[in-house]
Amino acid sequence: MRHRFPMLMAAALWGALAVAQPVTSTYEGTERGVTTRIALRVDGTRVEGGMQEGALALGLRGTLTGQRLSAMILDPASGRELLPLTGELRGDTLVISIRPDAASPPRTLSLSRVDGARASAPAGGASAASAGAPDPAIVGRWRNESQINSPGGAGGFASLSTVRYLELAADGRVRQSVRSAGGGANWSTQAGETVEFVGRWEARGAELWVKADGAAAFVRAATWRRVGERLVTEDGQGRRIWER
Repeated sequence: MRHRFPMLMAAALWGALAVAQPVTSTYEGTERGVTTRIALRVDGTRVEGGMQEGALALGLRGTLTGQRLSAMILDPASGRELLPLTGELRGDTLVISIRPDAASPPRTLSLSRVDGARASAPAGGASAASAGAPDPAIVGRWRNESQINSPGGAGGFASLSTVRYLELAADGRVRQSVRSAGGGANWSTQAGETVEFVGRWEARGAELWVKADGAAAFVRAATWRRVGERLVTEDGQGRRIWER
């Protein structure tokens, strides 16, 4: 059976790879305008993690022997093995290879390590920004929906749809979650709601700052503005339009 498959990752910020204790590193790369992110949690030689392309995320499980990665991409709902993935760590670069089917040559992609790149505060630290507080103008439960017909990343895929929820409470709590579904010629997957972020939020002028539960300080997450009844946010991943 011929399979076509997206390359995916989990959206969070993790630490550096190490053998002494389980830690997670995040890598990112772009091919044909499609961004692929991969998170690897390494515990000795055991590897678990996730892959994300757009907002469609699948699981990842395998082994890391020296700098060589051997893993299977999984359906997150059933745990079913979908496609094999191999890779090699070269410093802060992860080079991966996926073979969509036995008749096709492997497709490779080079991803750069991005741990903490989006979590670092601007020069001068968070204290250099003006103090903030929850802004009543954006308090509420917001919904962003998108559908993408992709030209395909390193693995290739047909389409995906995503519904993301952003809850900005008046007491300063924030929660973001996502549901996604997608499919191609010979595969399909649908994930239940996944929590992406939980913590606290502040509006500092036109900037949205957040602090994850357990984190020491707020970090800048995005800029925001109201356009009629909609909320528009922009960050390193692009622009999103939210509706209540």
